[in-house]
Amino acid sequence: MPYLSEQVAVSAALDKQLDGSALWVLLAVYRAFAVLDRDQSDELDSMGVSPLQFNILTTLQRVKQPATMGALASMLVVKPNNLSGNINTLAERGLVRRELNVSDQRSLLAVLTPEGEAFLAEHLPAHWRRMEHLMGGLSREQRLQLVALLKQMVLSIDAAQQPTSVRERAGKKAKRSPERAVSDAQAPHR
Repeated sequence: MPYLSEQVAVSAALDKQLDGSALWVLLAVYRAFAVLDRDQSDELDSMGVSPLQFNILTTLQRVKQPATMGALASMLVVKPNNLSGNINTLAERGLVRRELNVSDQRSLLAVLTPEGEAFLAEHLPAHWRRMEHLMGGLSREQRLQLVALLKQMVLSIDAAQQPTSVRERAGKKAKRSPERAVSDAQAPHR
């Protein structure tokens, strides 16, 4: 990635407090994702599905049970409204079907059909072999290390995105008006 170091150097020169390593990680992750996504799109296009549609099918296969749109969106790390059109397309092809959720009549379940199972049985073996080939430049140990680092990165991002930390809540309490502090102190404790 010859250009990443140059991009990081330019950004670091703009802000002397920036060490650049976080930007370097983000640029490298984005680049790796773009390269993989482009490859996946080309491969899956020949099967007539998008990467998200393929992920929907394989996720439903792995969980071995119907899934609500919310649960499926959470597993795929997408917004539920991004699933509707993709589920519709897969349903039109007979690969999934929608069922009313009997435990919550307001929601629908996505169900992998026998046709969807057959589609995956036909295409998954070659897909997994292709993934092995793409990752062939990394040893098994390096792959596992990369997985661990990416998990840690997600945890770091999640922690940084928390809406209010304990420190922020403490700061907000300190900013209350004296009248509010008195009324809070006089309120009955539960």
